Amino acid sequence: RRYGTPAVDRAMMAADRFAALGSVTAPLSNWLLGRKAFRVLLERVTGLDRRRTLPRFERRTLKRRFARRGTDAGSGADRKVAFFVDVYADYNRPDLGEAAIELLRAAGCSVQLPEQKPCGYPYIAYGDLGRAREVARYNVARLAPLARAGHDIVTLEPTAVYALREMYPKLLPGDEDALALAERTFGFFDYLLKVEDAPSVFPLENRRLGFHCSCHQKGLGGGEPVMAWLRRMGAQVELVESGTCCGMGGTFGLKTGPLGYDLSQAVGEPLFEAFQRSGVEAIVTESSVCAIQLAEGTEHRVLHPLEVVSALGRPG
Repeated sequence: RRYGTPAVDRAMMAADRFAALGSVTAPLSNWLLGRKAFRVLLERVTGLDRRRTLPRFERRTLKRRFARRGTDAGSGADRKVAFFVDVYADYNRPDLGEAAIELLRAAGCSVQLPEQKPCGYPYIAYGDLGRAREVARYNVARLAPLARAGHDIVTLEPTAVYALREMYPKLLPGDEDALALAERTFGFFDYLLKVEDAPSVFPLENRRLGFHCSCHQKGLGGGEPVMAWLRRMGAQVELVESGTCCGMGGTFGLKTGPLGYDLSQAVGEPLFEAFQRSGVEAIVTESSVCAIQLAEGTEHRVLHPLEVVSALGRPG
């Protein structure tokens, strides 16, 4: 309050707005982000380090794709799911969101995509708790009635699980709706293990995978649900850890300079080395930002769990 928020932190807090702009202007935005001169300019204006590899934007967002299909399949199912999208699955990887929704429907769930804003965690990370509370109130007002009506709130992004389940009740103390929402919020693979039948074929048999647990997951099961799901597919999964953060620290590692990219690389180096020694054939992580850090810091292929079967699976 006394000294104001640094410009680079304001840019990081606006990540969802930049993602929306990148999506609506794709493929031009993707072309520009591949140009060195533009990245230099972007670094000077926003503080986003030019060395970072950024995910591509998709013009057809998950919300737009879902609107064309709607809540049709599984409408008579016993389980009702309200899917929480957040930023990455909407603007960058809507294919992952579609795959998640299809798996839920195949497991007999009715899925809807209610009105929502991104979870707002960057506001918490950079200290703007006023705007964090605004986002929390907005999402609670729209999702809590669904939770009270028997819907389960399911999301692919670990940070969103952490925000909805752990942070909203703290931002809105005494708010019964925030508590009701928290009680019915699930990470995607935690939920899928509850509703999906065990497979009859094992497409990942004998595949050796290294799993990275993002910081926000460590208090939410430590990544056990996704590792259990991959093992059900036949994979050999090893949790590879250095005892600390991968270095990305949310969006911290996107920033340029010593207190940003440079520090993130120093923090991440022990984990990079651990993966290099592990002998696994691919790294798996649910976190979109951890994936950027690990792909740049190691020689390994980095996959979201929903990509592993299509990328490494054997015909069954």
